[in-house]
Amino acid sequence: MTTPTDQLSPDTLEKYFSSGAVTTHLVNDSPEIIITIDSPGQKISVLTPRNGLVLHTDDLRRVTTGLEVRGGVEWARLTLDARGMYAEAYGLVLSVVQAMRGGATFAAASSAAMTNMKALLAAKPRISEEKQVGLFGELLLFRALLDSFDEYAVIDWWLGPLAEERDFAFPAFDVEVKTTLGESRTHVIHGASQLEPSPGRSLWLVSIQITRAGGDPKGIALPGLIHLIRERLTATRGRFLNCLASQGWDDDDAAMYPTPYVLRTTPAAYLVDDDFPAVTPARLRSTVPHSDLVSDVTYRVDVSGRMPGVPGEPLDTFVASTEPQEA
Repeated sequence: MTTPTDQLSPDTLEKYFSSGAVTTHLVNDSPEIIITIDSPGQKISVLTPRNGLVLHTDDLRRVTTGLEVRGGVEWARLTLDARGMYAEAYGLVLSVVQAMRGGATFAAASSAAMTNMKALLAAKPRISEEKQVGLFGELLLFRALLDSFDEYAVIDWWLGPLAEERDFAFPAFDVEVKTTLGESRTHVIHGASQLEPSPGRSLWLVSIQITRAGGDPKGIALPGLIHLIRERLTATRGRFLNCLASQGWDDDDAAMYPTPYVLRTTPAAYLVDDDFPAVTPARLRSTVPHSDLVSDVTYRVDVSGRMPGVPGEPLDTFVASTEPQEA
């Protein structure tokens, strides 16, 4: 399919990338330059009849170059993986087109575009360390559950990626997983509702302490943990990957998360009951005038000195029955 040049713009990108088709756009006559948008592959390419060298892009995972034959003529091609960055990828392709309109060779224009691509990827936002650590803790529990339970049950129990108030909802109780790099079991609580038990359901806070592994061979980084879980899943693998994507995870960004971790202590569970130091809407209403005007409540709670409990199955083998004496 070929469309007029003036129909291709930043405003129409979303339409073309969601069309389910490959569209072709002639954007220059001399030299002849074509832009293709591959909706199924989520890629955008710029092509021109070959006239000189074609650069190699082995050092960039989201950029490829190559040659293809069109009407008996050899064309040079630069392709960008545009997932999650339609406008940026389109801008880089346009920079190639504009440079060639100004007289640059395809190789020179591509080289400049790839330099810009490297800068773009270097500036790509990472998942914050707090969210990385939180996801790592949830996945530690997810992996442990797979040792004893069916993958369908485990992924059904995991609610964290669904933006639910609870990280896990087991048959008999709910769990909020909190993970820290600190030497004490001090955790950040986001919102007055995060530690408010649901009616008729008990709520447990599972405290996980991890530390950077350094040279410890037992250490594992977030990409490695994700890989181990993915390899153990069959029917629910796609659902698992969708859950990760909702948390901002992209396999292409794995190199951005190289830090390996190990457990500092055995995970412990604490029942969130009337004696637990939690800020809840009910407690706010009873002590704070006009508590309905209070929002974005964030606080820290240190459970180091509290006695952990035993929630029961399915956490029997994951948490300690008594607090470890040493870190």
